[in-house]
Amino acid sequence: MKKDTGIRFLFLLCWCSYFCAYIGRLNYSAALTDMIQSEGFGKGEAGLIGTAFFFAYGAGQFISGFLGDRLPAKRLVFAGLFCSGICNLMMSQGKDIRFMIGVWCANGLVQALIWSPMLRLVTDYCTIEVRPKLSAALNSAVPVGTMAAYGITAAVLSLSGWRSMFLLAGVCLLAMSLTWYLGITRVEKTMPMQDKQLQAARQAPLQAGNPQNGTGQDGTSGTDRKLGAILLQSGLILLLAALFVQGALKDGVTTWIPVYIQETYGVSPILAVAGTMVIPLCNLFGVWLATFACRRERNEIAVSAGFFAGCAVAMAALWLSSGNSMIVSMAMLALATTTMMTVNTMLTAVLPSCFGQVGKASSMSGLLNSAVYSGGAVSAYGIGSMAGYFGWSKTILIWALMAAFAVLVCVLVTGKWGAYRRGLMKIKE
Repeated sequence: MKKDTGIRFLFLLCWCSYFCAYIGRLNYSAALTDMIQSEGFGKGEAGLIGTAFFFAYGAGQFISGFLGDRLPAKRLVFAGLFCSGICNLMMSQGKDIRFMIGVWCANGLVQALIWSPMLRLVTDYCTIEVRPKLSAALNSAVPVGTMAAYGITAAVLSLSGWRSMFLLAGVCLLAMSLTWYLGITRVEKTMPMQDKQLQAARQAPLQAGNPQNGTGQDGTSGTDRKLGAILLQSGLILLLAALFVQGALKDGVTTWIPVYIQETYGVSPILAVAGTMVIPLCNLFGVWLATFACRRERNEIAVSAGFFAGCAVAMAALWLSSGNSMIVSMAMLALATTTMMTVNTMLTAVLPSCFGQVGKASSMSGLLNSAVYSGGAVSAYGIGSMAGYFGWSKTILIWALMAAFAVLVCVLVTGKWGAYRRGLMKIKE
């Protein structure tokens, strides 16, 4: 297999796998309105199912990141896809809320095995020039998968109940797990790994300057390649707070958009879900913005600060206009979640790929993603509870303040990360 053809095949295989994973993840969010009506769940009670998923996914990401740098990524991704398929099939038979919480929690754990090991494969088989672009493009599976999950769910709800959507997703994931295993086996046999780079990543100390004092050029320091030291030296320890907010504003808000639209504007559950499809369509533009930014700006956190600010403005406009126009509300929600998709791509796909130089792309991806999905977990339940207690207006105002807080965090971290990144990129393959 030619190198360019092999890279395209690897990208397509990873993209399709992550696309299917999102169908087996967001089908719950898309079916949430119908589940509340047909099963009689309260908003807070139904939110516990999403909370269980996000907490499990966040904890699983932390573990998966370390496993992805040490165990065969092919088998980890296969296990994630296959087991997620089983969880979806079990969910289709669920009637008791406790059973459904347990199953969706298990789905979060196994789905966590997919992204970080997949990013490890990108760094294993692609050069340093290709990694950021491929990682950013791979994240386009998120909005497309989201759009498919909501679109297919709306179609299924018009023909049958919400259980059929989980059954369909389960079959899709089981088929994809087999396709993945066969496809990645072909990649392993026909594409050379970046052997020289990987060997340097696992043996060389993380420094770009004088090895005697451990202080590199551009302020990068550290003969210690332990993850804790990396977080402190790069400033990423503070970024975890912004990532927590980003998870709440991306996944938490997306989960409750259909319910917000239905309750605020009195539309049917099917129309609320179908209308929400415009959100991931716009989010796809957010991935393009991140890909474009990779070519123009070398500081991922500086870019993220600007998009967090855009989110804060959109949420403030939503707060002022909520209840007056469904079109304006949907436009502001689309703008806010699009900016969060750009931030997500920059901080959980592009930024971790920088650590392929030192063999820690999967570990860093897992750690950063765990912060994102911790935010999603808290907000999946918290948004439902706040909306029930305070109402949607005050809840939206809190979203705007959260985005403003994330801007401040990114501004504080930008300089330190920029210096650290320049030193990191000087480590040769």
